[in-house]
Amino acid sequence: MTLIKQKSGIFQVRFMVDGKTYQKSSQSKNKAKAQQVERQYHQEILDKKLLGTKDSINLYSALDTFLTSKIALKSYDDIANKVRGVKLYFDDKPLHELSTSDVEHYVLTRRQEGRAAQTIEHGIIQLRGCVEYMDRLDYQVPIIKFPKIKVQNQRIRSLSRDEEIRLLAELVPDNTKYYKKLTPFTDKPELMKQRQDNWDLVIMLLDIGARYSEIAELTWQQVDLKEKTILLKRSKTNNEAVLYMSNRVYQVLKSRNDKKVHHKWVFTDKSGNNPRKHSTIAIRRAILNAGIEDFRVHDFRHTCASRLVQNGMTVQETAHILGHSNIATTMRYAHLEKNQVAEKMKAVIDRFND
Repeated sequence: MTLIKQKSGIFQVRFMVDGKTYQKSSQSKNKAKAQQVERQYHQEILDKKLLGTKDSINLYSALDTFLTSKIALKSYDDIANKVRGVKLYFDDKPLHELSTSDVEHYVLTRRQEGRAAQTIEHGIIQLRGCVEYMDRLDYQVPIIKFPKIKVQNQRIRSLSRDEEIRLLAELVPDNTKYYKKLTPFTDKPELMKQRQDNWDLVIMLLDIGARYSEIAELTWQQVDLKEKTILLKRSKTNNEAVLYMSNRVYQVLKSRNDKKVHHKWVFTDKSGNNPRKHSTIAIRRAILNAGIEDFRVHDFRHTCASRLVQNGMTVQETAHILGHSNIATTMRYAHLEKNQVAEKMKAVIDRFND
């Protein structure tokens, strides 16, 4: 084993084990203390080699490393938000000291805050994924019984016609109430563009029934204005479908094509160079300002699906439009189809009786 005195006066520890060089700073100018650090470090390495002791990593560093592994995913920003949320509820202690009790207290706290089961489950997913990833990286990890959060996935909330009218009135780009309090420093053209983007996006979500990401990341190559079709690619279920544009979707895309901002992306972020990210604050604010309660951005998809079934399309046909890989997912709308069948029965009997 060797101690190397640096220019700063601090001793550097250096030694070899099984042909591999290990070195670290002793953080001391005192040779005796440096030798003590050297002995401890050497013993740690031997323990790892002979006893199979793994490296330790703190929770926050583990979460950051886990997040870095997701950087190539389109959902990276969303995962980053969830990871930041998880950090708020846990101390930055060694990951292997995390306990089932810690996780249960996290769940309890989130429930007391009134958070939805789905939101709590998202946090658990990040924690579980982090622990599993650190295990693969050969760090010390805890043995945790992660709780199973019962998520009610049969929720159907759709806009009524009146609610849609109110919402679109809030979103309309030239809504005068949004320009009354502008300061001289406000970039009005940019504000108009953002409001137009939100209006156009909501129209497409309402009439196409796609997921937010499928519209936000739509490319002009997927759009055929001549045939009035959209090739919708669904990465979540790994399938695609050609859908016909409604009249107002056609008008939205024709207008955007005439004023094209980017040669590839239909919707862009603020830079104008990348696809739109998960930016829904303005839309959610408009929903609240329109007096619409218990409505989320994903509910635009439920709205489209509900209208299709309520106006004569079968559950199977609706599943194709939504891109569901499993018909069971679409069965949440089955009761709407049953209502339509009952109405058809009444009409048939009435015609017979007349």
